Amino acid sequence: MSAPIIQRSFIHLAILLTLSVVVSSCMGRRYLEDGEKLLVDQKLVGVKKLNTEEIQSLYANEPNDKILFIPWSPYVDLYQLGKKAYDSSKYEQRKIKFNKKYQQKIEKAIRKEKKKKEKRLREKLGKKIAKQNRNITEGNQAMRLGEPLAIYDSTLEEETVYKIRQYLHSKGYFNAEVRHEKEETFKLVTATYIIERQAPYIIDSIYYQVADSLINELLADQISESTIVKGENYEQNNITNERERINEIMLNNGYYDFSRQYIRFKVDSSSLGDKKVIVGVHVDNPTDQTHHKVFRLDSIIFNTDADITGISSPRQYNEYKGVTYQFYKRRYHEKILDWRHFLYPDSVYSKANTIETQKQLSNLDIFKFININYDTTGGQFIANIFTSPLKKYQTSTETGLSVSQGLPGPFINASIKNRNTFKGLETTELSGRVGFEGLTGATETDKPYSSLDYGANLTLTFPQFIIPVGGNIKSQLGRYNPKTRLAFGLNYNSRIEYLRTNITAAWAYTWQNYEKRRSYVLNLSEVNFIDSNLTNEYREFLEDLEAQGNNLIKSFEPSFVSSTSFTATYNINEYGNKKSTSSYLRYKVETGGNIIQSFDKLSLRSDVEFFKFAKINVDFRRTYPLNSKITLAYRINTGVALPYGDNQTLPYEKFYFAGGSNSVRAWEPRRLGPGSYLPVDSLGVYNNNIEQTGEVLLEGSVEFRHQLFGPIHGAMFIDMGNIWTIREDSSRPGANFEADDFIKEIAVGAGYGVRVDFSFLILRLDAAWKLIEPGRYSQTDSYEGQTFDLPDVPGYQRLVWNLGIGYPF
Repeated sequence: MSAPIIQRSFIHLAILLTLSVVVSSCMGRRYLEDGEKLLVDQKLVGVKKLNTEEIQSLYANEPNDKILFIPWSPYVDLYQLGKKAYDSSKYEQRKIKFNKKYQQKIEKAIRKEKKKKEKRLREKLGKKIAKQNRNITEGNQAMRLGEPLAIYDSTLEEETVYKIRQYLHSKGYFNAEVRHEKEETFKLVTATYIIERQAPYIIDSIYYQVADSLINELLADQISESTIVKGENYEQNNITNERERINEIMLNNGYYDFSRQYIRFKVDSSSLGDKKVIVGVHVDNPTDQTHHKVFRLDSIIFNTDADITGISSPRQYNEYKGVTYQFYKRRYHEKILDWRHFLYPDSVYSKANTIETQKQLSNLDIFKFININYDTTGGQFIANIFTSPLKKYQTSTETGLSVSQGLPGPFINASIKNRNTFKGLETTELSGRVGFEGLTGATETDKPYSSLDYGANLTLTFPQFIIPVGGNIKSQLGRYNPKTRLAFGLNYNSRIEYLRTNITAAWAYTWQNYEKRRSYVLNLSEVNFIDSNLTNEYREFLEDLEAQGNNLIKSFEPSFVSSTSFTATYNINEYGNKKSTSSYLRYKVETGGNIIQSFDKLSLRSDVEFFKFAKINVDFRRTYPLNSKITLAYRINTGVALPYGDNQTLPYEKFYFAGGSNSVRAWEPRRLGPGSYLPVDSLGVYNNNIEQTGEVLLEGSVEFRHQLFGPIHGAMFIDMGNIWTIREDSSRPGANFEADDFIKEIAVGAGYGVRVDFSFLILRLDAAWKLIEPGRYSQTDSYEGQTFDLPDVPGYQRLVWNLGIGYPF
């Protein structure tokens, strides 16, 4: 071997050794004491179709968290930094100091008989002492935010092996074997758990032994719902779930005093051999009894003012459909209450109906508490519903920050609510709002607070559908929290280009399916009269567009906008939770113009614009936690709006926009697209001062969210999308949607963001870079670059900063 080759080999070896030392130091090896080793990774072998996440949750020891896949554990460094400064005696001294200081103040307050001040001082002292106790037991702030070293411990490995073996046993792998191995390099240990499952035990047969014949028939009717299935693997979880299922069946069919202790299972894994299991389900009778008692409701007493005391006269009462309503003052129509409770005389006890009654009464926003209990004394079975009314009038004020497409802007909301307005459990709410929307101007990008919204709205909400159907149907609908909402509003939108006035009236139905986490809104009719006062400059700009064939100016003429829409929202597994996969789906279908057109005289007016359109929007989101600190999230948002009226355009609010902190973040708010249009002015300068509107929207985002430390989180993201016009727009070449070309017109941006999570508020700062610019045309010439080439024109920015409130999706 030649000398140069040998020399290069030594250099490569030296580099590898250096990197290994640096990496191991970054992972915390330098903090180890004599004889200690650092656990850096744990692996599973032989998992196959088993749930990897469930097995990983059994680890008795965990490696230190890293920043994504970088071999660095900053939480260890933070912990060690705090550990160096930690001194428990310092916190003990502080406790003595605080006790001495506040005891003097407390004694002074006692002497002056200031009980409120004494109480306040004791609470303050308690908080300070609790803080010091936490510092003593859990370490200082840096130690609590960080992590102690994950010291390798062979006894914890044995504990993990035991847990995995027990887990496999619960899944029917009674003969499974689990062993562990370790690999050590520079005191860094990787533990490997090897699973040898063997064949699982299969449920060969199931039998039921039920002492009560009525219960036996009841279970037989619902046998198809059983979680124990012949031919499937034996699983302990299925046994547990079957016990819960049977218990719920009993409690929903009159067996008020039934409990899980009457349900037993016998599992025989030896009689048949060949890894076959016999499962026996036993439901016993109460001791010294031949059957379980079925409880039927003898009476229902509904108390509408349970918290009122001190009145000498007895409560009055009124009966409706066999239910006795008791009250000192009759506030509510019993017929309306009847649609929201589901307990009736001579019906069998049902836990499900009890919970549903509490839920639906709570949804009325009329009662501050609802309590239902059952009285079995005297041989009677009586349901007592106790409620207490909320205040009839309630005022509220809310201030904060809002963000839609640009920078956050402050707002203030004030409202007054009148409950039970007409004694039919209605609520009337008058609200007002003043706020900056945080949008950039329609023709400016350097005035982020140019959009001021203010107005007032009056809403009347009925706790049922206002439709001509009978009481029985309304009672059945009561399980879906039905509401009818009538709304009237006067709102102003003041921007540097225009003042837009919107007078609106709406009639909408809302309902929910709690079991499936779905909610629906049917906006039966929404009518808006919109008038815009434009600046001369903006009107001239719109007129120039009109001369080029763009009808956007029609959206700013005095106009009537009427629409009917349906919105459905599916919240799957509590979207956004950090422990399990969850999803969110929302779609909206809307048609406009048909209602107003039915008024012939109004529709023939030439000084008012009318819009006819059809619009659909679908928004799907999903989060997938990879572990306790890392989550993968993605979103797909798409929509189409088709104008088909005489003016061939949409109301301005019905257009789609792209770009901004909740959209494709590498482009300024509402400045992306449309299509391959590139806004370069006659001087060859990139000019994105104009909001870009479109009728077709397609956008998606992927985020890799991770916790850095404490409330500080980070996210790597990539955004894709664009908007298009339905028809060709001569003022914006390349703007229209073409099936053959739209893929090439997808804009792509990527970046990194930092979020501060205060639980009640999330502040977000994202930096996004343009990667793919779909713009291929300008007003002066064409731009035909390669995929990742960006236009080299004055004014074009590759980096865009986004400040937002909450997650982008």
